[in-house]
Amino acid sequence: MMPAMRRLTLVLCAVPVFMAVNGAGVRSARGEPLKFVTVAPGIAHSAFKSRAEEAEPFSGYAFKVDLDAAEIRLVPAGGPSSRRTVAQIVAPYPAVVAMNASFFDNEGRALGLAVDEGRSIGGGRRQSWGAFVVEGRKARITLGADLTDHLAPRLIVQGIPRLVVGGKVSRLKPQFAERSAACADGSVVMLVVSTKAEATAFARFLAGAPDQGGLGCVDALNLDGGPSTQLVVKLPGLELSLPGWGVPNALVVTPGRW
Repeated sequence: MMPAMRRLTLVLCAVPVFMAVNGAGVRSARGEPLKFVTVAPGIAHSAFKSRAEEAEPFSGYAFKVDLDAAEIRLVPAGGPSSRRTVAQIVAPYPAVVAMNASFFDNEGRALGLAVDEGRSIGGGRRQSWGAFVVEGRKARITLGADLTDHLAPRLIVQGIPRLVVGGKVSRLKPQFAERSAACADGSVVMLVVSTKAEATAFARFLAGAPDQGGLGCVDALNLDGGPSTQLVVKLPGLELSLPGWGVPNALVVTPGRW
């Protein structure tokens, strides 16, 4: 939901709980390279804990998706004003990695462009917002103003702000919230969720060099966060659950064939 529309009491009461099954361990991001483990064809996973000296620590999960092997979609909760939790949205999927995506208004309608399989499932283009775009097997993050024919790409979801642009951290407001973000670099997409983190510290972690504990994101987009932040993983070797509010849509990754 748009940050200005959230009630502070709700934000303070929404404490995320990460539940890991089959021993998914947390690794420090203080100069120690993260270890990604392949958990399904086209999907690798890493748990992280960032302890930057100048910021409060935060932790979470990152998923590296190879679009040459795995499939990513933007799946709606239902009609234009429908909202469901990510767990409810992906209940029919036997194997999946899914997280929340679009911001939404007080009526539950997705804000910004939301396109799946070339079909609009959200609002209109917001020129000053960023956009996560998938065309064929390639993904990128661009400015909304640079989108032309918004129905040509297979997938579009808009968010704000762009956390990393061309490998450089953006100038961001000092805000603390649970975070969800997408990184894009050609055929590789990174989906990241975290506990409450300061915006710039989170962006630095995303952009940081992998050999120094960062994710090496070239371009990263902030998706809806706070109480909307949630994650569902249902894979044979890994199950994770982070509950949250009902949302208008979810980014859903299904693995390639075993």
